Amino acid sequence: MNLRARSVAAAILFTACAHHHPTSPPVASSAATPAPAKERTIFVDGTAGRLRVSDGGVGEPAVVLLHGLAADLEVWRGQLDHLRASRRVVAYDQRGHGRSEKARDGVYTVEALAADLEAVRRAMGLGRVILIGHSMSGAVLTTYAVAHPDTVAGLVYLDAIGDFHAVPPEAFQPIIEQEALPSFDASARRTALEGMLGPKARPATREAVLASADRMDPPAFAALRRSMFALRDARARIAAYRGPSVAIEAADNPYAESMAGQVLDLPLTRVSGVSHWLQLDDPDAVNRALDAFLARLSVAR
Repeated sequence: MNLRARSVAAAILFTACAHHHPTSPPVASSAATPAPAKERTIFVDGTAGRLRVSDGGVGEPAVVLLHGLAADLEVWRGQLDHLRASRRVVAYDQRGHGRSEKARDGVYTVEALAADLEAVRRAMGLGRVILIGHSMSGAVLTTYAVAHPDTVAGLVYLDAIGDFHAVPPEAFQPIIEQEALPSFDASARRTALEGMLGPKARPATREAVLASADRMDPPAFAALRRSMFALRDARARIAAYRGPSVAIEAADNPYAESMAGQVLDLPLTRVSGVSHWLQLDDPDAVNRALDAFLARLSVAR
């Protein structure tokens, strides 16, 4: 294994997940956004349990927000309030996260999360959707878009996984074995997250991330990581989807070789001075980047 591959694999050990066309014009930054549309929270059936869903705003295609590993829908609060001033936006807690149920079948894979996404889309009566996925959910976006290319109006990879083709599979074996041990408990998960938060995370971001990690179904962490590590061919697979896609990533990301921007060769917007949870650290910058993409979608229609 070369030095670069070993460095990437070592860095991943301390992360919770891998670390630039709609129907209305862009709105102002979140500081000037009108009061958001009324929110309703419901539970719908996923493919292996009930999922908590937040719905609000009007308009098609709807935006669907997918959080990363160990998070929940509240990681998107700044985007929910901003985007709902002009469109319908749906977010939900993925299986084993937040207030959604643990997977009744015990299955935690990227493919299972993509199946849940389709269940949510149907349950909420959505047509074509614009998908925005953070971190782990970059893999969910790719998997879903390959399976349902005609349902997706646009993809936004927010500091999100592309795949791990740049890292030899054997580099992950010590990580997989460690996370399978009984000693890999809630404290170990928090340590992994602390490593990824790093010095750029705001105190409020750190608090929110660690609190949401404590609420997840413990087996989901290691299982979803194993599923993500197995991803090797995202660029070839995504060819089945021919719609618009962009990446928004934290500047100076040390995991660029595995991120969607580089792996999928996407137009890229970088946000400076933020941690991996850039939507919490600098919601205004993320919202501006989202507005720009959504405006381009409108023009292209």
